[in-house]
Amino acid sequence: MRFPPEFIERVQEASNLVEIISQYTQLRPSGQGYMGRCPFPDHKEKTPSFSVSESKQVYNCFGCKKTGNLFIFLKDYNGMSFPEAVEYLADRAGIPLPVASNDHDDVQQKIHDKKKQILKLNKSAAEFFTQTFQKSPAEHNIRSYAKKRNLTPEIIQEFQIGFAPSEWDSLVQHFNRLKISLPLAEEAKLIKARKENNGFFDLFRDRLMFPIISPTGEVLAFGGRIHDQGEPKYLNSPETQVFHKGRVLYGLAQTGKYIRTQDEVIIVEGYMDLVSLYQAGIKNLAATMGTALTADHARLIKRITQNVVVLFDGDLAGQVAAERSLPILLSSGLYARGVFLTDAKDPDEFVNRFGVEALQAKIAKAPDLFNLVLQMWMKDYKGEASQKVKLVDTAIPIFQAITDNRLKSLYATELAQRMNVSMEWVRSALLGKSGASGASPQSGAGRNQAGPQQTSPSGPSKANESLPGQGAQPKQDLKIKISGATQAETLLMQLGLKSRANFEMVESQQILSQINHLGIKTLLEKAQLVYRQDVNKFDRLTSLLIDEVDVPSLLFQTNAGVESEFDAEKETKMLSDCVRRIQQDSLKSQAKSLAMGMKQNVDTEKLKEIESIQRNRISLGKNEK
Repeated sequence: MRFPPEFIERVQEASNLVEIISQYTQLRPSGQGYMGRCPFPDHKEKTPSFSVSESKQVYNCFGCKKTGNLFIFLKDYNGMSFPEAVEYLADRAGIPLPVASNDHDDVQQKIHDKKKQILKLNKSAAEFFTQTFQKSPAEHNIRSYAKKRNLTPEIIQEFQIGFAPSEWDSLVQHFNRLKISLPLAEEAKLIKARKENNGFFDLFRDRLMFPIISPTGEVLAFGGRIHDQGEPKYLNSPETQVFHKGRVLYGLAQTGKYIRTQDEVIIVEGYMDLVSLYQAGIKNLAATMGTALTADHARLIKRITQNVVVLFDGDLAGQVAAERSLPILLSSGLYARGVFLTDAKDPDEFVNRFGVEALQAKIAKAPDLFNLVLQMWMKDYKGEASQKVKLVDTAIPIFQAITDNRLKSLYATELAQRMNVSMEWVRSALLGKSGASGASPQSGAGRNQAGPQQTSPSGPSKANESLPGQGAQPKQDLKIKISGATQAETLLMQLGLKSRANFEMVESQQILSQINHLGIKTLLEKAQLVYRQDVNKFDRLTSLLIDEVDVPSLLFQTNAGVESEFDAEKETKMLSDCVRRIQQDSLKSQAKSLAMGMKQNVDTEKLKEIESIQRNRISLGKNEK
């Protein structure tokens, strides 16, 4: 859903970054803001270095340099997209979503309202399953099973694991007590109508329950694991308006922050695999819930990281899964590695038998998934001519899926070397089967992919060509580059954004035209424009600008690693010094430019101008003393 700017601004103003971050780390008042330990899991620290400004609604860690506003925090810590973050904050603040304005929007609003109702109902069901587990006696079979699977109370609480009783209508009775619509519960695929039309019965019975939770904390569906003998071993919620198994990965609500901080995700198949590895200390995980990887899964992964390690079972099904996963991951621009677990039936058993360190070692040494699949294809390879043709035909869909020409070239080289054929033969074989419109696998290899203007003796570069199905590379977001400025320019920017008095002093000095660094000048001009439109927005200036710069942490003035406190007299002097230094640098640059222009022809007027500039520089130097 696309939200109007005024709605986003209303949501932002109704939300408090301090309250959001306080859910994940303890913050204490410090000067004009709050300090605490960094909540991001990759930053282990003993002393607080994480600063949150309540007035500006921004955070900055002086240790790991993570910086942002409300939306950036929810994206980086909880894995929310921008619309998800807006909706989450609106719901938290009790702000209704924008009302539909036409028939199409009205239909969409009704669909959205129905989804909200199902999500609310799912949450109620999750609470019921959790409470049922907690209330079960110590000698109950479900308790024994949880103990057998080494599920600690902390893990059970974190993943909200519950229990569906064996009775046929326990959940139905729960919904009746809460006066929840049973037809809606059936639509949520939690209960089912009896054939005799005389009521409903529970879909999940006598199972350990795993809520499937979105990064925004909403319960989308459930997975139920039988704890005794019976089939099916796992029972997943059927698809609903809020749950599509091919678009959801289990565990991201808990693991998203670890995936981001380690910039890598390890894909497993089921709930218990993920929970077991998470408990053992491997936390950058996601699970496919027993289904094959899909293109939607790959797109979801790419929002978090480009680096993927897939753990496959060592049987035939695992080999098939590896072969199917490879083109899907490559077509989404992901860098995929893979591991076959031949010594155990799944990751959970592997860890129990060999220990988590052994699995971590396997993951660290995991080969490129292309090479893993290629090795599988070449198991009985003898180098016969027919085998070469069959092998390259099998590889064609993989090359058609690759979006990066450099990777395509490297894979083609690997294929040629492993098959013991020339690169020319591989290129000819791939093109001959996929058609003349396809590109050479070596196109773009080791070159700057700048475009068709690059040429070689043999003709135009093919750096931008591709095999069928390759899409154009997305444009990178343009950021204002504020790095690389002088110390005076950087400090002027930091002090100017720190308080309204400082900012007005910067404006009164009319110094912007004399700043040499284009990024600093652009940023301050942008801030000036926002400030002039509405002076009351000053406190939010940093929050508005923070995701538009290349190094957000540079927006904050630091003193021995801690954001400096407000000292009006000291900061006024520092600002004056910055202005003076920038003026001197500007005059020096002007004099140098004039002097360079006089190397060929002496100009008395320019000489006088240089002398005037030098006098001004000397005057500024005296004032500094």
